[in-house]
Amino acid sequence: MTSKRSLDDSARRAELQKKYFDRRRKAALAGMHLPTEHELLMGMPFFTDDLQHDIRAFAERLVPRLRQKADNIAVAAVVYHLEQLTVGAEADEIRNVANALAGAWGSLPATKRSWQQRCRIYLAHLGDHGAALDLARDALIMAASIEGLDDSTEQSVEMLRVALGWLSFAACDVAFLYLGKERNLHPKGARPTFAGQSGDALVHLIEQATRRSGQAAQKAAEEQQRNLDSEKTKSGQFQCGSRLADCDGAPAAVVFRQVGNDQTDGGKKVAKELKDLLGKPLPLVKKPDLADVRQTLRWEFPYAEETIDRLLLNAAQRKHAQLEPTILVGAQGCGKSRFARRFLTLLNVPHDIIPCGGVSDARLAGTPRGWSSGEPSLPVALITRYKLAGPGAVLDEIEKAGTSHHNGNLHAALLAMLERETACQFFDPYVEAGCDISYVTWLMTANSLAGLSAPFRDRCQIVQFPIPRSQDLPVLSRQIIADILENQGFDRRWVTPLDDSEMDAILQVWTGGSLRQLSRMIEGVLSSRKSH
Repeated sequence: MTSKRSLDDSARRAELQKKYFDRRRKAALAGMHLPTEHELLMGMPFFTDDLQHDIRAFAERLVPRLRQKADNIAVAAVVYHLEQLTVGAEADEIRNVANALAGAWGSLPATKRSWQQRCRIYLAHLGDHGAALDLARDALIMAASIEGLDDSTEQSVEMLRVALGWLSFAACDVAFLYLGKERNLHPKGARPTFAGQSGDALVHLIEQATRRSGQAAQKAAEEQQRNLDSEKTKSGQFQCGSRLADCDGAPAAVVFRQVGNDQTDGGKKVAKELKDLLGKPLPLVKKPDLADVRQTLRWEFPYAEETIDRLLLNAAQRKHAQLEPTILVGAQGCGKSRFARRFLTLLNVPHDIIPCGGVSDARLAGTPRGWSSGEPSLPVALITRYKLAGPGAVLDEIEKAGTSHHNGNLHAALLAMLERETACQFFDPYVEAGCDISYVTWLMTANSLAGLSAPFRDRCQIVQFPIPRSQDLPVLSRQIIADILENQGFDRRWVTPLDDSEMDAILQVWTGGSLRQLSRMIEGVLSSRKSH
């Protein structure tokens, strides 16, 4: 239900964005709205659908703002060249404005970057191949920056389409001799039309390749699982759980077959709590398109490509969404906890986050119903709450759990839950019967493996999680700003990326490493914006 609600919300947001864009498009055609640079890249027509009218309107709106600083010689030069655009503009006049903006860069406000980008848009539409190449770079950076928002995929793909389209037009430059002149691209039709058609064709090729790769991986994983099941059957090996199929043909499993001592008052109470689940197959989470999951994760965590591929390869081996018990090991503040939550979210696996630092007993294994504080084990509690056979748990900082055995030990209690052969008949002290918790996904984080016993480590796959790099700042900063805005109660779509000067200032101090430190720096930048 949660996944469906999330998809519905995304669809509604996408529909609202489309209506908003269409309204602005109609206003631009009617001469009531001057499109922004982002809107022009996304395909909105020029002001009154006329390039020259757009150039003139842009210049007329900008000149009065800059005249206030015209006592600065460099700014006065910008004003002069902008005034020339109000009369008529070809490529040379646009280049003069762009050069003047570069010359007055230090004296102009932060919006100067958008003015320069608009010049590149004009020049590309006027046939400047160099400007088209720069525009392709702009669109690629914007595609990377957009990622991380819940409804960002379509916008990012559209920006990639724009980048590939203008890159194709840039390659038409006769001065670009790739393997000889005879290999050059030759544009057909108007420049923006050619760019749009080329972008569509290239994105279509990528989508086709991604689908084929995903289908091949899925087919290989299913074949591997069939062979494994066949070998187990032939050898008489113990098979975990009883997977069934519900009315829709989706995988499911019976978790609760009986309640122990069900004639006692405590047993009757538990039986009543589980009445809708006893003896009934509970659904397993349907596995999403792993190619889409991979694409999203690689945009959000560009420094963790190897980790992403390793975990997805493991997830591909099952028909349902599940991961074998995994420990992500990495330095403090590298983003492994956020990655764990995001990974399970994209797999559509509902989950809880359990901080393990300081936990000094085995309460996660449940307590007997005879006690007034009796409660089920963590996996049983998750299964009954989400009414799924395969929910997930993120155990954060697992190595920091207490190791004393005075009231039980968390690591020891987890051993039976992590081993598939014992998990499918896990004795829950509250249910007082065996329960099949073998479909629960356990994803743990740790700064190091110190304190984790050899049997515990043996039950998990150990995956090293890398530290963020300085070159990832554009993507990471966008996500951090979005999180800060959301925590303050604002819409994540209001994100304004860091400009060049802000990024340069941060990179003087942050050269990669802790995201917590980076987050504090970005909070400082946002505070300084408010004070100006």
